Amino acid sequence: MLSDYDDWRPALASLLQPIPFPKEALAHAKFTKELKYVIQRFAEDPRQEVHSCLLSVRSGKDGWFQLYSPGGVACDDDGELFASMVHILMGSCYKTKKFLLSLAENKLGPCMLLALRGNQTMVEILCLMLEYNIIENKDTQLQIISTLQSTQVGFRMYEQLCDRQRELKELQRKGGPTRLTLPSKSTDADLARLLSSGSFGNLENLSLAFTNVTSACAEQLIKLPSLKQLNLWSTQFGDAGLRLLSEHLACLQVLNLCETPVTDAGLLALSSMKSLCSLNMNSTKLTADTYEDLKAKLPNLKEVDVRYTEAW
Repeated sequence: MLSDYDDWRPALASLLQPIPFPKEALAHAKFTKELKYVIQRFAEDPRQEVHSCLLSVRSGKDGWFQLYSPGGVACDDDGELFASMVHILMGSCYKTKKFLLSLAENKLGPCMLLALRGNQTMVEILCLMLEYNIIENKDTQLQIISTLQSTQVGFRMYEQLCDRQRELKELQRKGGPTRLTLPSKSTDADLARLLSSGSFGNLENLSLAFTNVTSACAEQLIKLPSLKQLNLWSTQFGDAGLRLLSEHLACLQVLNLCETPVTDAGLLALSSMKSLCSLNMNSTKLTADTYEDLKAKLPNLKEVDVRYTEAW
């Protein structure tokens, strides 16, 4: 109730900002819901002494905007509040290289995921990261470019940026990234949108770990001719996807299926992927018979993880 009153809000913000709430409280549905209402009032307040409380007060401690980011302990809205908080901070005195560097180091994944879904604030953030040379890794730069080009608003803002910095165009002309990591919470649609936005013929290493992708994304994966390493740890990628991969990705060398719903029906299809040298089937429904069959038919297999399966 206090957060609804303009005259109380500055004092309330300064009171709440330094309190180290335990993660058990921040993960509690009722507590998070009530607190979220208060944080939203802070984010909507135009006064710097109020909305500056969204930042942390000590090194190593997350601020409110970080705790409510996608994947954050208190996030329950796919990042809507996170985006609005970053918007108010970027619109005030925090439009600085230091703030962008902090986002790049700690929250690049959520920023890219929201930009991929067309959030204009996050599109602006990624453009500024490129413009201020915040990102040094070339593969990450190329991933950001592909993310920007996947939506109309992103494509328009990136083109405007390229008009000011022609070297970005040159970077893109040299080819797509060799490594790519999708942010957690990404979906099949997010992956399809990203891969359709640019050239990924050079992509060798793709991590979809802890995303929400399913076997449906295999239709996109088989379009990556140079793919050698694929990480599907803790996704919903299943047997149908494995069968499709086995038919098209003959060059795949490393495959991580840890904590996926795959069974013998899909795993047996991997016997045709003779290039596999590392295979993680930890915590899957692998049986001992299928494991023996795979070992016999995959001569290059050197590293295998079958912990927490029947074959262990």
